[in-house]
Amino acid sequence: MAFDRPLPISEEWESPDAYLETLLSFSTTSVLFMNLCGGVHMVDFLTREPDLYTTILPEDWRSFFAQHDTQDIIRLLLREDVESLRGVGGSSLDQSNRTWNGAAFPPTSLLEYISNVRRLALKREVRDSSVERIELPKQVAMRMNKKKVHEVQCLSQHVAALSKTVHDLRGEPVSHIVDFGSGQNYLGRTLVSPPYHKNIIAIERTHQYISGAKNMDVRAKLAEDPKAQKFRKSKESCSGCDETPGVTFAETLTSAPPTIEGSRISESEDASLVDMLGGIKLQPDEMPSLAKSLVSKEPPKEEKNSGGTLSYVEHEIQDGYLEPIVDHIIRPPLAEAFDKSGTPDEHTNARIMVVSLHSCGNLVHHGIRSLILNPSIVAVAMIGCCYNLLTERLGPTTCDLPILPSFHPRLEETGTSYDPHGFPMSRYYENYQSPGATTGMKLNITARALAVQAPYNWGLEDSEVSFTRHYFRALLERILMDHNILPKSAPESATTSEKSSGERNRPIIIGKLPKSAFKSFIAYVRAATAKMSRDPIHGPKIQENIATLTDEEIHSYETENPHARKNISILWSLMGFSAQLIEAIIVLDRWQFLREQESVKDCWVEPVFDYGMSPRNLAVIGLKK
Repeated sequence: MAFDRPLPISEEWESPDAYLETLLSFSTTSVLFMNLCGGVHMVDFLTREPDLYTTILPEDWRSFFAQHDTQDIIRLLLREDVESLRGVGGSSLDQSNRTWNGAAFPPTSLLEYISNVRRLALKREVRDSSVERIELPKQVAMRMNKKKVHEVQCLSQHVAALSKTVHDLRGEPVSHIVDFGSGQNYLGRTLVSPPYHKNIIAIERTHQYISGAKNMDVRAKLAEDPKAQKFRKSKESCSGCDETPGVTFAETLTSAPPTIEGSRISESEDASLVDMLGGIKLQPDEMPSLAKSLVSKEPPKEEKNSGGTLSYVEHEIQDGYLEPIVDHIIRPPLAEAFDKSGTPDEHTNARIMVVSLHSCGNLVHHGIRSLILNPSIVAVAMIGCCYNLLTERLGPTTCDLPILPSFHPRLEETGTSYDPHGFPMSRYYENYQSPGATTGMKLNITARALAVQAPYNWGLEDSEVSFTRHYFRALLERILMDHNILPKSAPESATTSEKSSGERNRPIIIGKLPKSAFKSFIAYVRAATAKMSRDPIHGPKIQENIATLTDEEIHSYETENPHARKNISILWSLMGFSAQLIEAIIVLDRWQFLREQESVKDCWVEPVFDYGMSPRNLAVIGLKK
């Protein structure tokens, strides 16, 4: 499973270190890239003078874009052979008389920018696409859409292959697989079933998800219906017993508040290990000593030759230390499972792999750190998503380069969290020094939110729908500013307190609107106004100033900005295209963190899904020595 090249990068790069250094250098020195990825927000497109399109993009780019259709620009960004257009590898060509697509030829600086982003983007193709996929049993695949079936199918086989690799390298099998943020447990339900028969511990904080997962276990014939009669016919009289996969189910652990008497946790019939942990915040070196004093219920015993086992744990993961939780399920009572030194007894044979299928935000960080913090965990394979939910560890970016200042309060709020569990994880990123900026690699929430875009999956219809949504929202922001609902953009000389003070500067969140709202801009404003009128701060003024606008007044904003929709579409396309590098920066930080750990034997990044089916397809994998 491990590869000679630990990163999915082109052969151009001599080493991962050369690639990483170039990636970080480009992302912290290219003014255009920093403006497109984190420097601007689409709602501000028309609230500045001049607008963002004119402010950010060079004049020769704008002149070129004016002569071409938006979809042709997208093709240039994503699929055109820009190296041949640049004349790379051939004779120098006079581009002044050349044309492209029947009109103006792309500016040299635009072609160079496209080339740089492409060469720095991680490759997303599955390395061995010839592997035949094992079809999911019908009862296991129920309620999965096509995308989820593909993800579970691919990751199940990948986890099984990785388990074999760990077994071969360590000379001992993986005994259990922990699924971080298991949701409705599609992955665990597959891995516990034939042909895998793995022992699964599904950790999920949402009770409703666990309840739903258990109901699906019943439908998949992996568990008995608790509502069914207690008395069953004997096995001899049941003709269908041999068709049900043998799976042992553990009790569900819940996270009720702990009961503490002095330094000892009291015993009660309903107290589980997670109950006892509850809201207690402990450092990793404190956990074994506490675990020695815990008294817990005897964990469920596995049946011989029963196939896999499945245990549910209702718990909100706040760090990567899992020993007490898995001890309760895997090992004998804790007092017997730890030796005098406070380390797991070698005879317990707990060798655990932690996996995740699109865990959000910091949950992937916790999973990766679990490899370092837990003696029993020997491998991790984490696939993240929702990068906007990551917290920030180093504070906001300060830069001497001419980056457009943003005045959104959420940037200040999220940028000053200084969360020790947040981005970045690695020491390399923490100490990275960029010209003209403070020490440390930093990404604000606007940049991280962009990283979930999948531009190579954009089609004509869905991209046009997306452009319309951004266009309408930018026009609405202009209306709100013109009618004194929101303040005009602060001057660049304004202080931070001047930019963010006062309730009036609080942003308006519109949220989801029905499809009918996007049939016209007038329909959009009416639907958005109905929602905004409920805002406790801005609502009364919206009712007074916006709800009373006539259709003609609303429509005038479209006629006064005839080129706004196309310009917004092009700018958004550039942002989505560039944001590939933001995802690469986040993923490589996680990989770099594993590289820096003395206990890690090998680590790499690997695409495991077809990008067209599931674009968040990069797994960060680590194996312990």
